Amino acid sequence: MRRVVFWVVAVLVVAAVVAYAFWPRLLSVETARCSRGPIQVFVSEEAKTRLDDQYMVAMPVAGRLLRTDLEEGQVVQKGSVIARVDTFERQKQLKMREARVAETMALIIGVDKAKPKPEEIKAAEIGVERARTGTEVVQKQVERAGVNFEQAKKQYERKKQLLADGAISDAECDEAQRQYGIAKAESDLALLNVEVAADTLADAEQGLKRILKSVDDNEYMRSVHEAQIEQIEAEMAVLNDELAKSEITAPVTGPILEEYQKDEQILAEGTPLLTIGDMSSIRIESDILSEELAPVKVGQEVEIYGPAVGPAPITGKVERIFPSGFKKISSLGIEQQRVKIIIEFDNSRLQLRPAVRVDIRVITERKEDALTVPERALFKVGGRWHVFVVREGRAHLTPVEVGLHTDESAEILEGLQEGDLVILSPSNELSDGASVIPKSEG
Repeated sequence: MRRVVFWVVAVLVVAAVVAYAFWPRLLSVETARCSRGPIQVFVSEEAKTRLDDQYMVAMPVAGRLLRTDLEEGQVVQKGSVIARVDTFERQKQLKMREARVAETMALIIGVDKAKPKPEEIKAAEIGVERARTGTEVVQKQVERAGVNFEQAKKQYERKKQLLADGAISDAECDEAQRQYGIAKAESDLALLNVEVAADTLADAEQGLKRILKSVDDNEYMRSVHEAQIEQIEAEMAVLNDELAKSEITAPVTGPILEEYQKDEQILAEGTPLLTIGDMSSIRIESDILSEELAPVKVGQEVEIYGPAVGPAPITGKVERIFPSGFKKISSLGIEQQRVKIIIEFDNSRLQLRPAVRVDIRVITERKEDALTVPERALFKVGGRWHVFVVREGRAHLTPVEVGLHTDESAEILEGLQEGDLVILSPSNELSDGASVIPKSEG
């Protein structure tokens, strides 16, 4: 009897074990709801800030640079004085040239003083006029003396004939001869006076010409002195320009990136002093993997985030994509082909400095109202995307058409409806129709 009971119990235990082994198991699965909302595709990468524009400030003129109190990293304002050149020597040279101008101006005044006075010119003109009048007077005297001479000559000739005829006495003939001699002497004297008057007029005219000519004799000295003043003033203009440049001002507002000269010393024109970064030109640069670059385009929106930015990300846009790539060794020692991109953003609030590390996401595509599931729900079967949908406690293998796809979620174009419950990260044990117990819903 005991043997029978033993075998009955043994058979029941074996049957229970077999039944348990082949009884369908309920799998506990993590799930999430298919929902509508925004989705965006992006390329994420590390990045850092950089300055596009840097200004090297150099010595504008040769001279002694005075000691500066600036430090690298210090932010200077546009137009503020950042260095000074000693002006003592140039100030001294400027005063010397001002004195030379005054001296040369005095020489020009001397040119005017050396000229004949107006009253001297007037006296010479009067002398010429008097000599001309005197010449006219003696000329008339010559004419009158000539007429008297001809009359006396004719009278004398006639008297001589009468004397020969015995018509007059010797005394009358002698008187006619005497009058003839007097008339001839007066005529000869008048002719002599004409010559003297002509010489006097010529001398007076020559004197006037000489005086008038002397007006311009030293005029060339005026041009010489004026040319000297022009040259000195040109030198003064150069000195004034150099004095104006002796206070060196910052061309932009920004930090001092490098300082090359600090102590007082004599430097040549063009010697570099320091480099200032233009804060308004700050950009973000990032090296994108070449295989991820295809969807990246100029003008696309960029999210900028990280500890340097703070809790809320800021936005920028792709400003430039470099035309060629370069090789870069990753932190894991892998050689990668990358392409540099430049991102423009508003730095007025954060005031990020150069070489600050940030993270970026270049938004390559976006939809505001898409049907999405977590990316962990997707897997491929036969080259096509599938998900497991939970309906009435069972997992149903469902093919889907995927649109936008990110590391976190995927857009479902076909195969699901809003509210469908999908299984996340399905295990290999899960099969179509398997009984499941959802342990959570997202």
